[in-house]
Amino acid sequence: MVGIVLVSHGNMAEGMIDAARMIVGEMEDVLAVSLQEMDAIEDLMGRIEAALNEVDTGDGALILVDAFGASPFNASARLAMQREKTEVITGMNLPMLLELAVQREGQDLETVTQIAFEAGSSSIRTLSQTMKKN
Repeated sequence: MVGIVLVSHGNMAEGMIDAARMIVGEMEDVLAVSLQEMDAIEDLMGRIEAALNEVDTGDGALILVDAFGASPFNASARLAMQREKTEVITGMNLPMLLELAVQREGQDLETVTQIAFEAGSSSIRTLSQTMKKN
């Protein structure tokens, strides 16, 4: 199974996992890594790498990060470029994680990445746009 590591500023990653567990229950091979205010980028990279090593059982790993271009993304991208079977998606959201929780079993990294991307993108809506469709 493709492992998942969530990386964020503050405790957002832990909160996302906590929220997902409320809805779908325990999730196998899913870990959170948080950047705290005083953390050095090298320390963050070390924690991300340790999490990747723990969740990647041979099928690869998907890293979900909060924002493109920020330290969690930069650290994750540097590691992903050094590892095989590792992908990074920015803009993580709860629908993305929920969809992964229920659909990643038996899927390869490319498919899991597409599932996350589509679920995350399609979940972004405004109320006024939704109301106009009905």
